[in-house]
Amino acid sequence: MARRLERRYAGLNAFVIRAGLKQFLFVFGAAAAAAAPPVLTPGPSIAIDDVHGKFGLLTLDPVANRLLGSHVNDDIAEIFDLAANQLIARVEVGPVVALAVDPKSGRYFASVQDDRRIAVIDGTTLRETGSIPLPGETGALLFEPAHRRLYVAADGAKSLWVVDPDACKLVRTISVPEDPEEMVWDARTGRIYLTSSATSKVSVIDAKANAVVAHWPTAPAVGGRGVALDPARDRLFVAGDNGHLVAFDLETGRVVATAAIGKHVGQIAFDADLRRLYCAGPDWMYPIDCAGTGLVALEKNYTAASATNVVIDPKTHAVWTTFTDGEDSFAKSWSWR
Repeated sequence: MARRLERRYAGLNAFVIRAGLKQFLFVFGAAAAAAAPPVLTPGPSIAIDDVHGKFGLLTLDPVANRLLGSHVNDDIAEIFDLAANQLIARVEVGPVVALAVDPKSGRYFASVQDDRRIAVIDGTTLRETGSIPLPGETGALLFEPAHRRLYVAADGAKSLWVVDPDACKLVRTISVPEDPEEMVWDARTGRIYLTSSATSKVSVIDAKANAVVAHWPTAPAVGGRGVALDPARDRLFVAGDNGHLVAFDLETGRVVATAAIGKHVGQIAFDADLRRLYCAGPDWMYPIDCAGTGLVALEKNYTAASATNVVIDPKTHAVWTTFTDGEDSFAKSWSWR
């Protein structure tokens, strides 16, 4: 009896020790996770006074070192000096949703959605100098420097408009899948990659011929919007509204890697030097490590509910977004730790 009790208590002691060790490891692991430094650390922030509405897409003027923002509800294109970290101009053009830069002339082009036009802004005076009318409401736009053409997505339609920015006129309409979203240009292949949220496809467009040459399904990403390019590895990234990120091989047009991100991600941006992809969604920025063959989701970084746009400063690697908290608005940056 004594030996049986001894064995029983020895087993019980071992169980308690194991249970205690598991509890210790759980608590220690949780504490270590809580104490782990964030992937992104806060950088400079620029206050934006007297605006509280929805922000559009962000872009960068790398030559002038400027951040270009769009305010849909406040009818303003905003221009920030990143060297001084300050807002230097607010151009009233109407409900602007996106901007593009012509590096040769220094002009900016603003997609003024409800007004069905492109506003031309002088990069020196920071004033509107021209207007290009279009057949419908405008969305995202892209300046393609090789042929000096401006590509404008027809919001909620099935068209991509090709504009001659020097002649300030529409020169061609390309039929694309419904609800064209964002696009990126590949200088090596001369192709434009355009997402469609309604069809979950990427349209591959030959910029010389101004013709669609392929459609690539984005599954498992559904409702693709944000798009970015890794030219060194011939990869295309597309963020789905359903919380899936996919990477395409540009040679085959096939999905070769996936990662989980948050739902309703808007704009995404790729840092070619650090090989990091940033996906901007409501409340969270999702950094992705693209150094290997796959996509590795890193620790997400809290931003704001309306911070669904993002752009990377290639000089400093700062990650910029704009947002409002309902009372105040900001252009805010984060840096890689």
